[in-house]
Amino acid sequence: MLDWLTEALENSSEVITANRRLARFLGERYAEQQIASGRRAWRSPPILSFRDWLTRCTDVSEPSRPLPTRLSSHQCRVLWEKCLARNLSAPLLDSGALVRQAQDSWSRLRSFRVPLTAVQNSVRSLDQRVFANASKDFAATLERENWADDAGLAELVAQLVEAGSANIGPRIVFAGFDRFTPAEEHLRAALRTRGVNTVDIEVTLPRGRPTLAGFENAEAEMRAAGAWARDILLDNPEKRVGIIAVHLEQDAVRLARLVREGVAPGWQTGGADYKAAVNVSYGRRLSNYPAIAVALLALHWLHRDINSTELSLLLRTPAIGRGQEGSRAITELELRDLPSMTWAPQTAIRALGRKSEQREEWLEFIQTVIELRADTGGQVSPAEWAARFDDFLAQLNWPGDAPLSSDDFQLINRWRELLNELARLELVLPRMSYRSALFRLQVMAGETIFQPESRSGGVQLLGALEAAGMEFDSLWISGLSATNWPPQGNPSVLLSRQLQREFEMPDFEPDDTLAYARRVLRRLMASANDVFCSYPLSEGDAEQSPTGLLRDLVEAASETPADPGWYACRVAESGGTTDVPDDPVPSVTRSESVTGGTATVQRQLSEPFSAFAYGRLGIRPLPRMMYGIPASQRGRLIHAALADLYGDVTSRDDLQRIDTQDLEARRQKAARKASAWLESRADTVLRQLLQLEKQRIVDLLGAVIELDLARAPFEIVGLEIPVSLVYDEIEMALRVDRIDRDGDGGLLILDYKTGRRRRFLNADKKPDDMQLVAYARAIEEAISGLAFVNVDSRHVDMSGAGRDMTPDLDWDVLLEEWRAEVDRALCNLQKGDVRLNGVIPAKDSREFGLLSRIRELRHE
Repeated sequence: MLDWLTEALENSSEVITANRRLARFLGERYAEQQIASGRRAWRSPPILSFRDWLTRCTDVSEPSRPLPTRLSSHQCRVLWEKCLARNLSAPLLDSGALVRQAQDSWSRLRSFRVPLTAVQNSVRSLDQRVFANASKDFAATLERENWADDAGLAELVAQLVEAGSANIGPRIVFAGFDRFTPAEEHLRAALRTRGVNTVDIEVTLPRGRPTLAGFENAEAEMRAAGAWARDILLDNPEKRVGIIAVHLEQDAVRLARLVREGVAPGWQTGGADYKAAVNVSYGRRLSNYPAIAVALLALHWLHRDINSTELSLLLRTPAIGRGQEGSRAITELELRDLPSMTWAPQTAIRALGRKSEQREEWLEFIQTVIELRADTGGQVSPAEWAARFDDFLAQLNWPGDAPLSSDDFQLINRWRELLNELARLELVLPRMSYRSALFRLQVMAGETIFQPESRSGGVQLLGALEAAGMEFDSLWISGLSATNWPPQGNPSVLLSRQLQREFEMPDFEPDDTLAYARRVLRRLMASANDVFCSYPLSEGDAEQSPTGLLRDLVEAASETPADPGWYACRVAESGGTTDVPDDPVPSVTRSESVTGGTATVQRQLSEPFSAFAYGRLGIRPLPRMMYGIPASQRGRLIHAALADLYGDVTSRDDLQRIDTQDLEARRQKAARKASAWLESRADTVLRQLLQLEKQRIVDLLGAVIELDLARAPFEIVGLEIPVSLVYDEIEMALRVDRIDRDGDGGLLILDYKTGRRRRFLNADKKPDDMQLVAYARAIEEAISGLAFVNVDSRHVDMSGAGRDMTPDLDWDVLLEEWRAEVDRALCNLQKGDVRLNGVIPAKDSREFGLLSRIRELRHE
């Protein structure tokens, strides 16, 4: 393989490739050839990608006049924004898409050497006219300032070659090019005119005949490709194996996971080497890497308030601050208990800055943010902002204290390169505000594709274009359905079809798209002697067929590689591959704290495993971030207001003696006092919501008073009363909302319910929720009744059972039966009962479904 490479590099020749991946690949293969020939040292081969070669030509040339200043793509973006803005009648809400289209269309114009007069004359729509005028403006700016962009680099080097100013060797070999643009052909012609011998590496069909097979769907196809590659490498680890995914750029992460399922089963738990078994050619946007996303978010907090989700991220990430992740995690849980709102640093200190030794680092971090905010005003150069951004992040201890891996180092270095690119915007944008500079940095990070360089994995996963010029021992080309190949054409929307047809630009006609797809496919098939082609038999609900471009090129596979399926499913189905230790749950001891109160008792009655996870392990589902005032928070406000309202009321008679005006004042005071803590920490929107909520609470307090005044005489024994529920080694702390004493001396236990309407007894005259019964079990005095007090805007009423409330029931007998049921639940909890309830709905077990594996057990 690559027999031409050594000869191509003889006699001061250079090899120019279509992309950097191929240049790196050829460099590695050349080194292997030198080692195989017995050499211990050799001259570094002059193998460059076409873009890097153009740059080198301008760097080492000796022109008669100064060369234009090279603009980066980010600098060009700023220029295009200015040029488009001058030619738009009204500003766009989002100009990003238009700028990207304009840059792409401009690149095509320069690559196909289209005169701007032809663009002007071919205009057929308003959008095309705007672009034509902006292009003229852009070109004039480049000429006036003596600037050059990447799109015109080939033309610039051609001029240097024609003038004899370029320092170029006698022979150039071009490898991996599917086609040359007119600008590239013009440059090649100039090279030949100057006596440079240009050679193209020809694509030849493989000696073997490719085979074709279909798979159930795209997931099965990629897993099978991975298993196919695994079998080849197990037989011969030295083989070069490639897998082509025709739409890799659209979902590289998912496709890589699927291939790993076949190449390295169990890669999720196998460590970095298992994951590195598949080398993916396509990276991610820089802004999508967690460390970079955190850096950008931290910089945003220096000039604007952030929402609860963003603050949660800053609390959870180890990429900023110094240690104490545990205390910050506790603070993050407190954040989830608050309504979602916007957070200034000062608000965060008031709401979440409770002083303690554990939170010292968090408070220092916020104080640093407050101090840095003072240094974000005014307008300075992009270079100054870049330096400040770097300094700000250093003061916030970004990227954290954890040791950096090789990939991490490369990521941080790429970020610093991006800051340097921001600084270079000074050429086209001399001064800007902090907000504008950060916006530029955010856009630049979003447009930058980054992939850490690492040693090549056993299997290369590439896109169809990234594989240009590469050679393999075995190659799998996936996704070759009629729907996916040829790929959809992408003509420019800012250039008329007539103009694109005249200059034969890419995808100017469907026939051009078809011809290019056929050329790429033939080139891929020439990349290995062992080529396997595949396509999915279905995509969604639609059946698929192989692309017609495969006709006469492949034959049906005699043996189709099997889809290995998901590794986790194979482990679960094997039954004996995973050892399950005999480790029964121990009984509760006196030293163990069982938490969760009556909720744990109720869970023990409905699903023992849930009680074990909730009460003994202390596992709690994370509350969701919610806008507005969450139902749980509204419930706490009402509970607090009721406790304050009835704080100095001793009985129904006492309540009756309070006049109407005084009652109104008390209700207003209770509502204000209950919401004061939250209101002091709220943003503008939340304060307005709290005003409405306070009025709702006042109305509800009035309805509760009316309900109490309609009852038989009673005395209030206590509010928010702590009691202990004791059973053998279990002792649980409970808190009762309210206990009244009726005229006969019995206790009535009340619990406020502020959500959906609750009924104490079901149709069978039994309690569905044993919360009140657990309270009755914990209190030794005679209980005359148990009741839920529903407190909601739709209904305020009482639902319970007792001597007076349900005279048709034998209250004392039933209460003892219910208490005994609570005792049985506590007995089972103490013994270590972790049974699963297979009949309750999935929604009722989903909190701990991942731990209990209830879904998998149901399938079994």
